[in-house]
Amino acid sequence: MANVRKRIERLERSLTPERNADPFEEMKRLALQSISTEDLLVLLDMVEQDKRENEWTERESAAAKALTVAFEQEVLRAGRQSLPGACPAR
Repeated sequence: MANVRKRIERLERSLTPERNADPFEEMKRLALQSISTEDLLVLLDMVEQDKRENEWTERESAAAKALTVAFEQEVLRAGRQSLPGACPAR
């Protein structure tokens, strides 16, 4: 359980807003904040294991999709059109 707590604390630190943050980074931060803790943990495992998209499980694909949808919502909320190739999950 301590391992999960440390991982969540690391995620929370990475989500702390920075002054004068670049809008793209701010949209990624807000998208990460809007998805479930379970999805965050799955995504963190994927990054730590350096998994390529063709190696993803169904659950990992769902977590990546959740992040992509959340990011797209933040892009639209920021008044921008979709950013091609800017998927934060990859």
